[in-house]
Amino acid sequence: MKKLLISLLVIIVLVFAGMPYYLGLKAEESLNAQQQMLSQSGVLTVESYQYERGWFGATETMVVRLNPTLFHNTQKYLPDNIKTLLKEPVTIVNHIKHGPFASGISPVRAYVETEFRYHPDTEKVLTRFFGKQQPVRMNNTVYLNGSGKLDMTVPAFDYEELSGIKLNWQGLTGTVDYQADFASYIQDYLIPAINIKLADKGDIAMENLHVRADTADSSNQLALGSSSLTLDKFSMQWQEGFDYNVKANELVNLVTDLQIGAFINPTGTVPPSKVEVEKLSFNTDTQEVEGWVNSKGRFQFQTLVYGEDRYGPLDINVAAEHLDAQGLLAIKNKMAELATQEMTEEQVQNEVLKTVKNEAAGLFTKNPVLKVETFHFTMPQGDVDVKGEVRFNGLTQADMDDITALVKKIDAEFDMKVPQKLLEDLAVNQASSLFSVNPEDLAAGRASMDDINETLQLMVESTIRSMAGEQYLSLDQGNIQTKIELEQGQLKLNGKVFKTEPEPEFTDADMVPEVAASAP
Repeated sequence: MKKLLISLLVIIVLVFAGMPYYLGLKAEESLNAQQQMLSQSGVLTVESYQYERGWFGATETMVVRLNPTLFHNTQKYLPDNIKTLLKEPVTIVNHIKHGPFASGISPVRAYVETEFRYHPDTEKVLTRFFGKQQPVRMNNTVYLNGSGKLDMTVPAFDYEELSGIKLNWQGLTGTVDYQADFASYIQDYLIPAINIKLADKGDIAMENLHVRADTADSSNQLALGSSSLTLDKFSMQWQEGFDYNVKANELVNLVTDLQIGAFINPTGTVPPSKVEVEKLSFNTDTQEVEGWVNSKGRFQFQTLVYGEDRYGPLDINVAAEHLDAQGLLAIKNKMAELATQEMTEEQVQNEVLKTVKNEAAGLFTKNPVLKVETFHFTMPQGDVDVKGEVRFNGLTQADMDDITALVKKIDAEFDMKVPQKLLEDLAVNQASSLFSVNPEDLAAGRASMDDINETLQLMVESTIRSMAGEQYLSLDQGNIQTKIELEQGQLKLNGKVFKTEPEPEFTDADMVPEVAASAP
């Protein structure tokens, strides 16, 4: 009996002694999976990796750098401090404890505390903001089944310069709950507030930004799931107006032989103003069914204040159904490939367009459906309401280079209500950005922008009344209502085939005698 008890005791001791080593092996598997996911993300480049495992603990060391091509097109707009943070490498040291009780009484594979070591130039920049605080704190609990939870915090700080620039950052908290091998994971991040004062130039403020995403990999290697972003308030105001002068005629002449004159050069001043958005939200949901992807998106805000004008609420609810999963994967792979290359924006657009017309052509040739479930926007001129859908029927890859064939295979149907005043204002605003009045004419009282605006308003009003008279649309208390249908290349408005007036034909006989006599 004694021998049996001793044997059992030895076995128990060996099990407990060997448990940390075994769990250390399993923890290494989990952390290697995370490291591989970082390497494949395209966002970070892992420059070096080392894993030193002991009996009761281990140390994982990675040197990572943000992919330099990610900010190739935007770095010229970034402040020098931000450029320094983005270009220098960061050493990530994970201090790992093995054993079932590494994080307390609940059994786990491992508990990981992460230490970030920065380049001296980066350290200097971060110290200006965070002082002696660690800029990022992160720990990772790996459970027995390979799932886990990662917690991250960025502390608050209050920064001020002699120039009058102030930055009050209320910190960030975040968690990632993940399944084994990151087959699925839930991310949750919260930023309570940011307040930026740009000396006497203006202010920027944000309150309660909350981001949550529930993600899972599909059989086609696409990220599926749902996400939500909510923001209580965002405001931005600038105290001074700034002038703009766009030489549109020079731009057109640069790429064509057209001499269009200086009358379409937009000039003017953006006055001191304020933008404020309240109760903004953005939600998405993407699922895959039998190789087809269905995706929904909803964007809303309660109010938008721009200067003296007030807008809202806004509710946009759209959906894309019967999307080809392989086409989406082709675009995903192409974007990941382009992220590693230094290219201009135009080159990137051309490469993506080439992919859309070839490897991803199934997104259009396999009968997708695009729906506008809701578009409601309250504006100073009134309410805008739109609802409808677009269907691609029997489109072929060759049709994508033939606009006539393309239009014939698109069916669309939309119910619309738009304030007449909105269309008039759009025409006036467009003219204001394109036309300018000769200073000599303005001084002599021969012309003014008010004259142009009034003429445009009368033209829009006349066109609308003419179309209403032909029953292409209806007018109700200043609102335009119509149903737009496109089927096999034929356009209908309000159920009536839309016909344009033919261009008048002129001959020599139509000319006045003097002109006819001089005509060759």
